[in-house]
Amino acid sequence: HPKEFASAFKGQFKYFTSEKAIQELNASIKADPMYKLSREAGLSITDIGTGKLSIREEPFQSQLAEKIPIIGKFVRASSRAYTGFANKYRFDMFKNLVNSAKKTGDFEDSRFLKNAGELVNTLTGRGHLGPLERAGGVLSSTLFSPRLLASRIQLMNPQFYMKLQPAVRKEALKSLIGYIGGTTTILGAVKLAGADVGTDMTSSDFGKIKVGNTRIDIMGGFQQPLVLLARLITGKLTSSVTGKQIELGEGYKTATRFDIVQRFFESKEAPVVSFFSSLM
Repeated sequence: HPKEFASAFKGQFKYFTSEKAIQELNASIKADPMYKLSREAGLSITDIGTGKLSIREEPFQSQLAEKIPIIGKFVRASSRAYTGFANKYRFDMFKNLVNSAKKTGDFEDSRFLKNAGELVNTLTGRGHLGPLERAGGVLSSTLFSPRLLASRIQLMNPQFYMKLQPAVRKEALKSLIGYIGGTTTILGAVKLAGADVGTDMTSSDFGKIKVGNTRIDIMGGFQQPLVLLARLITGKLTSSVTGKQIELGEGYKTATRFDIVQRFFESKEAPVVSFFSSLM
């Protein structure tokens, strides 16, 4: 959705410098005729001025950092830019889907509205937490960005696409193909330019651009679940340091499937929980 992305990207600089700008954005969204439909669809519209964790963007779950002298102003500005960008991007994508569906007649399908809201939320990192949905705020204090992780797992699950209303499914598949095509094109171009790109799916360097000791991950949250899945399926783990491949559970004190799942979730812990895990 390049048009919607470009508009939201441009707007975030206004939100960074002005509290009034994001207030005007929120007011314009609420005044839009589509706003009521977005509420019915469950579209995620987040806020920076509330202490309720479930309606704040995940990277800005707490307002404590905003209270730090001097630095706090930049944290608040960053939160405004991120939240404003996300809200405008989601709302514009949703409007585009609805307008297209009205032209084709898909809007009359009772499943369309909910599925459209779910797709936009999932594509923009606000995945549904299933039975843990009501505990989303608490979960965000335990894991770092659980909704982002849930959205990436959902987008890797064929069942997610199968259950969508046909018009929404078509849009979801277009987004998936666009993502895969864009990612492989970038990685291929970088490799041709002389950088090293990880191709072993059982290594933590898979899909990363390697320049010296620097690793650049452009996959937006998909890389880690893909590597975990590959390791669980193949029963193999490749060291990103030595390049040595080991069989899970084979030999003396080698890692097992349970160990790598445990490590995966430890890497997703929120800072405070991670601190105590490391301490123990």
